Amino acid sequence: MLSLNEPLINGYTLKRKMMSDIRINPPMLFIIVLFLTQAWSRVDLTPGHILDTEGIFLDETFYSGLIPITNKGFLFYWLFESRKDPTNDPLVIWLSGGPGCSSSLALFTENGPYTINDDLSLNSNPYSWNNIANLLFIDQPLGTGFSIGKELEKDQVGLGQNFYTFLIEFLEIFPQYKKRPLYITGESYAGHYIPVIASEIVRNKNSDLNLKGIAIGNGWVDPYNQVRSYAKFAYQKGLIDRTEYNEYQKDYEACKHLLQTDNYELGLLSCLVTTNRIIGNPARFNYYDIRKPCIGTLCYDFTLIERFLNQPDVRKILRVPETTWFTCNMMVNQALFLDNMRSYSKEVALLLESKIEVLIYSGDKDFICNYIGSEVWTNSLQWSGKSHFSSKIYKNYEKYGQYKSYNGFIFLIMYDSGHMVPMDQPEAAVNMLQRFINGWENYENKFIVTF
Repeated sequence: MLSLNEPLINGYTLKRKMMSDIRINPPMLFIIVLFLTQAWSRVDLTPGHILDTEGIFLDETFYSGLIPITNKGFLFYWLFESRKDPTNDPLVIWLSGGPGCSSSLALFTENGPYTINDDLSLNSNPYSWNNIANLLFIDQPLGTGFSIGKELEKDQVGLGQNFYTFLIEFLEIFPQYKKRPLYITGESYAGHYIPVIASEIVRNKNSDLNLKGIAIGNGWVDPYNQVRSYAKFAYQKGLIDRTEYNEYQKDYEACKHLLQTDNYELGLLSCLVTTNRIIGNPARFNYYDIRKPCIGTLCYDFTLIERFLNQPDVRKILRVPETTWFTCNMMVNQALFLDNMRSYSKEVALLLESKIEVLIYSGDKDFICNYIGSEVWTNSLQWSGKSHFSSKIYKNYEKYGQYKSYNGFIFLIMYDSGHMVPMDQPEAAVNMLQRFINGWENYENKFIVTF
């Protein structure tokens, strides 16, 4: 455990990347229930260098910095080397959702190497995903977290192109990851991001990007099928009665009709009204974990992360401008408003046909991206293995859940977990990742990582 009142780095080297003189206005885990307001201050970046820090931070070797995305802004990254074999282990990317929520949320509460104490000192997370991989957290889209955006994206097309640009620039800074097995993971609204980003990589056919698979946890991938699950999930879990179920189901059918006609704005508003009736105002339950009360705007208290990352010493180490870090950026969220109800299942099908492995996992206590909706869209996915996959019988995943798989497509239901599976079931989550990396069906159904 290391306090910020003690030396933070045992030693570091600086890598420099030139940038031009610019003046920038920096700009829920899910949009339906996010009513977040934030204030932004104007930030001046002095002409000079962006510094990438390499150092030891609580016995972790890490690199952090900002990578320019043409003339649109900069994406922030935080890379942790593998604790096991950094030279040979794969590169795993993590993206949080929102849209507009920083990946540092997961870094400190889910699968990253640290947890934060009340006094803002750090603990080592024994279940961090860098136990088995080089782990890269990225704040995206532009304007998210420590990333800087003077131009915010309104759809996934520009977002995918921005991310591809980031990857190419990242590999120039870290050429040791060229051709290294690459996995892109994330949760929630990353169910929109990841299929588009991975498809962009497949289409560009860059041999330096050795994409092997994607993993999406409690992802918002196919709203058309997922939104129809809300009433059923709520009724099965005792959150609404039969009369309410019948009423809400009719409302969602009307919402579905609007989505079928590509009327995404009215479809979103229609779905939002019904969803908020189920949740209540104020929320009657934590829509990310129905076992818990909803505390605050995001139903969780993330103030420790905000306090930690907004310390001048921390910003200095991470080499980011002196701007306030926010959990989620509402401006990024609003820019992607009409993107919310679009389906990206076709991109998932493209990946499967391109022999990219796909893992979809869902905590069974999450309402907002619940496993019933994920089961519906994965079974409905139009790809060459559809009939085989949809007819598969579930197998036990030890005591932690059940799964089915066919030809590189895996759907896993994780028991006793909400929206953030690595937070609620950390050991199961890191073993899930290891099994995925090593070939899902090549492994016996047992845990293989011990601590």
